[in-house]
Amino acid sequence: MNYFTLYKLLILLVFFGKGCNFSGKPGEETQHQDAPKDELLEKFTERIEANPNNDKLYIERANYYLTIDEVDLALRDIIFAIDINDKNPDHYITLSETYLALGNPDRCLEGLDKALELDPVNQEALLKKAQLFLIMQQYDKTYETIKELIGIDNFNPTAYYVRGYALIEQGDTVGAIRNFLTAVDQKQDYYEAYMQLGIVYSVQKNSLAADYLSNAIELKPESPEAYYQLGLYYQENDHIIKAIETYNRLREINPEYIFAIYNLGYIHLVYLQEFDTAIDYFSQVIHLDPEQFDAWYNRGYSYELMGNKEMARKDYLKALEVRANYPLAIEGLNRLD
Repeated sequence: MNYFTLYKLLILLVFFGKGCNFSGKPGEETQHQDAPKDELLEKFTERIEANPNNDKLYIERANYYLTIDEVDLALRDIIFAIDINDKNPDHYITLSETYLALGNPDRCLEGLDKALELDPVNQEALLKKAQLFLIMQQYDKTYETIKELIGIDNFNPTAYYVRGYALIEQGDTVGAIRNFLTAVDQKQDYYEAYMQLGIVYSVQKNSLAADYLSNAIELKPESPEAYYQLGLYYQENDHIIKAIETYNRLREINPEYIFAIYNLGYIHLVYLQEFDTAIDYFSQVIHLDPEQFDAWYNRGYSYELMGNKEMARKDYLKALEVRANYPLAIEGLNRLD
């Protein structure tokens, strides 16, 4: 048996893996035939057509394209902007973000280096460079860049957060906590830093975890992951009633949050031995995602403990169907035999 445990929260840029394909010149029509046609996009295009040599207008439309996942079109507009004005470091920062969205970290780094060539103390470029090195797991370069950034201005909560995250990935929890605490000291509404503190202290089974996760909930009361992590902290430290209450509060926000439902099933199976209720929760998980082999197994185990060997056998076989050679299901069938 098992339950869904802690997961890391990487609040950084992500890869989308789209291809790169652009063409045309600044004076030409730039709207892709498959691009969404909404009023805001039409306004951007009208302004560009009225002033086709204004580089900032292309950047504005590029940023909008990024928000609607039209990354190729964003890249084309940024190229247009740089053709018009190649001395603006912000253009290269936007270019780097677009290359990262396209899954090309090398070109992303080139864009950031170009921005820093034009403006060596550009804090945004340095921060994004540190984030990129973190994504690439180049930790020494992450620390070096953060040190350079803090040397320019030591009031930068995101810089401390990124360094804390790098330290977590390298197993230095003491250093990570110190940096996350600095981040929340500088930015008292820093949700992600409170989450990381809650997760780190949860792993240590430190009661401060509940405090920091509760702070995260206060900042984002509609966000389920803070409730989930708090419920998990209570569950792992045998505060079962609090765990159930927290998971149920989460389900008021998101009734189909599968990890909370699964862990409620686990609690009723293992801690409370209320097998009928456990079966109901595991059945809800299976209904939401039939590929959850653990749910099939644990429902089968609940049936087994109730003495219903026929239903237990069916669920163990289903677990094996979803995941071949699943050891727990094989052990369950051997027990029945």
